[in-house]
Amino acid sequence: ELIELLEKIVLHGKKEFRSNKNLQNLLILTAIKADKTRVMDYINKLDNYDAPDIAKIAVDQELYEEAFVIYSKFKLNTNAVMVLIENIDNISRAAEFASSVNESDVWSILARAQLAQNLISESIESFLKADDANAYQEVIVVAERSQHFQSLIKFLRMARGKIQDSHIDTELVYSLAKYAEQKPSSNALADLEDFISGPNTAQIQTVGDRCFEEGLYEAARILFSCISNYARLASALVKLGR
Repeated sequence: ELIELLEKIVLHGKKEFRSNKNLQNLLILTAIKADKTRVMDYINKLDNYDAPDIAKIAVDQELYEEAFVIYSKFKLNTNAVMVLIENIDNISRAAEFASSVNESDVWSILARAQLAQNLISESIESFLKADDANAYQEVIVVAERSQHFQSLIKFLRMARGKIQDSHIDTELVYSLAKYAEQKPSSNALADLEDFISGPNTAQIQTVGDRCFEEGLYEAARILFSCISNYARLASALVKLGR
């Protein structure tokens, strides 16, 4: 009976009643409690209710689609993408939503969710669109473990413009060496030489030793030559038959 009465007042009554926030809130909340099938219609028709509070209640009542509609309707886009990821559990829809709103905070949330699901390339693309390097340590670990060095190189180039940390430069050098191994036809070794010849904070010796141990002798040769470590350079040249 309350829903029927409120519909007459809020949807068909005088203008001052139709635009009354408390009445709109009451109509939606009553529907959430008594007839959930009406909620979507109300939240689409009405536009003067307490959106964040109503959406939170909708989530608590497992009305996830309704919550998403409220958040997106009122441009609460970070909340909207969180509902798609955490409640509706649809990362593809979250990616489509991020593309449609194109906001840095939304891309960052999506990127972290993609990283958690081991969607490495997609995650890094989202981080790049967000211009967000804050999760660089986690990105490095996951990308190296899954051998996504081409994507990691893009991310680290962006990250070093945001954060000063020798770990970023060190991992960029290593990633260039590994990508050269993955794709010999690429310019990765030339890029490696260019990078270490310019200003950087990479731990060249550490990466050189790591490359040597992993059989990346050409990269090791370049690195040892850069820091004039002739003993290690000689070892690399021997391994290369030179």
